[in-house]
Formats: sequence, structure tokens, C-alpha cells
Amino acid sequence: MEKLNDNQPTSISEETSEKGMTRRQVIKTGAAAAGAIALVGGFPYISSAQNKTLTIVRGTHFIPEAQEIAKQQAEEFGKQAGVKVNADFLNWPDLQPKIGAALQAGGLDVVELWPIQNHLYANNLVDMTDEAEEVAARGGGYEEYILNSGHVGGRYLGIPHGTSAGTIAYRISAFKQAGVRNADNGALLDMTWDDYFAIAKETKKMGMPFGQALGHSSGDPIGFCYPYMWSSGALEVADDGKTVLFDTPTFEYAMNKFIQAWKDGYDETGTSWDDSSNNRAFLSGKICSTFNGSSIYYATKKKDDGGAMQADTHHMLMPKGTAGRYYEVGTNTMAILKNSQNIDVAKEYLKWWFQPENHYKWWSVQEGYQLHHVKNLSNDPTWNKDPKMSIFKEVPKFGRLRGFSGDPNEKAGLAASKYVIVDTFAKAVQSGDAKDALKWGQRQLERIYR
Repeated sequence: MEKLNDNQPTSISEETSEKGMTRRQVIKTGAAAAGAIALVGGFPYISSAQNKTLTIVRGTHFIPEAQEIAKQQAEEFGKQAGVKVNADFLNWPDLQPKIGAALQAGGLDVVELWPIQNHLYANNLVDMTDEAEEVAARGGGYEEYILNSGHVGGRYLGIPHGTSAGTIAYRISAFKQAGVRNADNGALLDMTWDDYFAIAKETKKMGMPFGQALGHSSGDPIGFCYPYMWSSGALEVADDGKTVLFDTPTFEYAMNKFIQAWKDGYDETGTSWDDSSNNRAFLSGKICSTFNGSSIYYATKKKDDGGAMQADTHHMLMPKGTAGRYYEVGTNTMAILKNSQNIDVAKEYLKWWFQPENHYKWWSVQEGYQLHHVKNLSNDPTWNKDPKMSIFKEVPKFGRLRGFSGDPNEKAGLAASKYVIVDTFAKAVQSGDAKDALKWGQRQLERIYR
């Protein structure tokens, strides 16, 4: 990873303009002429933002060290740029309501958007195409999943920074006891959903069920339900963007299997779980397998058990269905609201945070929990630190976006924000009636897409 040296710029590129002046010199000259920009601690900021607070709202980090770094970096920028910065980290389900309220009442400047929300809020976001393309060029280009989901109509309404990928975490000992061959090496496990559910049935008999969050949370419930839907031959909408293909015979068959597996092999309280519930259940020994990011494995390293749970935890690819193997993968985006009173200083903050030296410090501490956004990080030494993390690097190749096989757009964002797919799963396992649940989901999606 190329790092910035002491002579390299920290917030604005030093490339030379056609008139022989660097961009920093141009800014200084413009400030002298217009009185609009001052330089404090090496950072430009708009004078009208003095004595104001730049408010940043992001999702809670499941890797605590990364959140602490993000908070410290926001404070560092504020000190050096001469503005007060307030960085808040909200539980994932609380983030979107907070943003929605700010669209009406103001009060937020920089917000973290989950996949497809850049489409949902497109009319309310500042165009940052130049800044985003600069990040891409500096990093050797964006990865394909970023290109597929990071822009809206060819424009970047914020700067994409990747996503916290999830896959199947499991207890090696429980899988071995259930008769799974090669359980001690997740990279060798290649299962169908039938295989996976059969293991759940056996481990629940041993008092170690599987667990799956099916509540209103934007990470694990969506990350599990969408791939299961796609792998079962169903789509929220066809590629024409209008025809809903959700209530299909193949999906009804697969949903009935899931209902039975839920009874036979899962902790049935999962219908109310959020993104942290399955973490707690796994780490406390109540469940032995779940869809999650690597935050579970990361937490096992911190447990005071002599490394026993870490040694007993591994990752495997998502199971495959009759239509193949899929992951729900899109990018999060750091964006600026148009009604912000501090747009210029917000832009400077994002340009500064995405400088390789700053961003890498935040990204690398997560040890693969956060997928890389630019190609230069695809072979970073971070990926080679722990063989149990190797699966996460494979996730993007199976990735699809919300709205597949239609386009990622505001309708796909709305369907996700209303948890239509997730609620269909919850209704199915609670009622035991796959047909009725799928018909309900079909109606909800038709209202959105038609």
C-alpha cells in the first residue's frame, strides 16, 4: 500500500496547473482575492463555517477499533481545519430514520448511506463525481461491485467506500460432531442449502442450533434473505424493472424448506433479532452457525478463554440453491446532504478522509471485515494475515445488487427500506405458510415497482 510521505499533500492534490501553479497555490490565490477560504493547519475551510459544527452521522462499527479511529480522525480534521466536528455512530436501523428527518429539518452534513440509498435520496445529495473519481484513480480504479452500485445515472452522489461483507460463520466442533467432513477448513466446504439445513437439524439436537436475524436491521437480515431468494430462482423484479417475479413455484418450494429448517434447526427467536443479536448468541455459545460479517471472529480474539473460541470458529461460502450461489453486495457511500450549511467544509473532510494514509488506517484495522473499494487493496497484506479470513475476498464474485435483475434504483432502495423481502421470511416462519407469505410479498413489491 503506497503511503503519503511528509512532502505529499494531505487534503488537496499538488499537481501543477496549466499556468504553472499547484492547486494549493490556486486556492490560496483565490482566497486572497475573494476572502472566502482560509488555511488553518494546512486545511482549507470556508470562513462562513467558523464557529459552526460539521455533523457527521455514520453506522455503528462492529469492529470497535475502527469506530474509534473514525472518531479520532474526524476530531483530527476538525482541529487542523479549524472547525468543530461532531461524529455520531448510530445503530444501523436508526441511521435511515435520522437521515430522513434531516432531509426535512436539516442538522446533518455528512451521512453514511447503505447500498442503493444513494438512489433513494438522489435529489437530496451533493454531486461528488470529481472527488469520487479522484479516489478511484489514486487507488487503481474501483472494484466492479463499486462501479455497479456506487453511482446514480453516471454521477457519484458521494464517495463509495465499500461494504462490510458477510458470510457463514460456524463452530468447527459442532460441525464435526454433526458429521461434516473438512469442517476444520471452511475454504473446502461447498454446500447446498439442503446440506446446510441438515447440519442445523443435527446441531440443534446437541443444544447448538443455527441462528439467523430476521428483524428490521439493514445488515444480516437482508444479507441472508436476498441471496436465499435469488438462489431459489426468485427475483424482486425482472430486468424490465416492472415485472415482479417473487411468488414463484421454485421459491415457494425453497421457502417451505426454510420453514421446516427453522423449526428443526434454528433458534426461533431470530425473527426479532437485529445485526448484533446473532453476534451475542454466537459468542455466548447459544448458536453454532449464522450469517454475519467477520466481526464475530474478530470478537473471539478478544475473549478471555485462552483462544478456544477463536480456534473453534471458521467461515464458509454461502450455500447454493437450484439457481446458484449469490451474495447481496453493494457499496456504502459517504455523502453530503444538499441542505447542509457546511457543504464546502464537508467536501474537504471527505477528501481528507479518503486520502490513502487516512483511509488505510481505518480499513486495515478491520482485517477484512470491510471489503476493499479500490483495486490497489485487493492484494494488500491484510488479506494474508489469517487463512480463516480468506473466504471474504471471494464474496464480490458472487455479488448482486438489491433490485437484481432490474437496476439498482430508488424502487429497490424503497423495497429494502421497507424490509419487504425480510418480512416475507419472518411471516413465513411465524405462520408456517409459505404460499400466503409469498403472496403478501408479491403484492408489496408490485405496489413499489408498478
